[in-house]
Amino acid sequence: MSMSRRCNMDKLSKVFATLSFSLLAACSHKAPPSQGGFAEHDLTYTEDVAHRSNHPVGMENALYFEQQMSMRHLQDLIQAGANICFPASVKEAQIRQNRIARELQGGLEADAANDLIIQRDKLARLERRLNYVQLQDTCVYDSPQQVAPITASHAMRLSDADLQRLTRQLNNNNQFVTDSSELNPRYIGQLAQVCAELKDHRNITIVITGHTDAKGQSAANLTLSLERAKQVERYLQIFGINPSLIQVKGNGEHQPLYQGDAPQIDLINRRVTIELLAQASPLGGNTL
Repeated sequence: MSMSRRCNMDKLSKVFATLSFSLLAACSHKAPPSQGGFAEHDLTYTEDVAHRSNHPVGMENALYFEQQMSMRHLQDLIQAGANICFPASVKEAQIRQNRIARELQGGLEADAANDLIIQRDKLARLERRLNYVQLQDTCVYDSPQQVAPITASHAMRLSDADLQRLTRQLNNNNQFVTDSSELNPRYIGQLAQVCAELKDHRNITIVITGHTDAKGQSAANLTLSLERAKQVERYLQIFGINPSLIQVKGNGEHQPLYQGDAPQIDLINRRVTIELLAQASPLGGNTL
């Protein structure tokens, strides 16, 4: 074997040795603490994430807000005895709650939003099951704090003044930038606050209508206005509103709030309008 060929073989051997070491090192590397899949089963993880102060600033704050609401809902159900009557369902909800916290920390807002919708639905079902078995005395839990079962009949009914106040809040800061259906962070915060009051009232229908300014083609404006209404609907569901209580529609450039083509008028007309329609209930609800 010639000297040059032997040198080439030595170089190749060093290259392969380096690559093999790199691959072995990569395979032996483990996930950082609390970042592996088993972290979902650490029931203290959700509370640790919830108390961190470095939450991102922006529209994802609404997801953190809903995560806090669902966590408190789960804690309330546990306090009312759900972990005694339905231990498997509570364990599943705790695991999902931890998954949501990890998704938010990892920047997976879409996954977190989907899981929050599922979590809200599962907790609502768990609440109804718990109410039923407690009313039937098939699972009685004597809490040290004597926490009463959570029932819709015990919820405070909204007055006409409350409905008018919430309607004003839903129709403030509700503008959009040109050709966009993204909500501004302040409005998302307002939606979260209103939903905290509305989510337990099943006799209120929420009608969302999207609007655009007068610029552009009518067909495109109609599509965009509907997208704006659906974006609000999405956040209402994230914040715990029953989807069956929400109606959406788009009006395009029709029904402007103000006439004119000045930029500030266009901004005001790029909006959503929300109506709260209270239906009469057997217990004597409100009508608006």
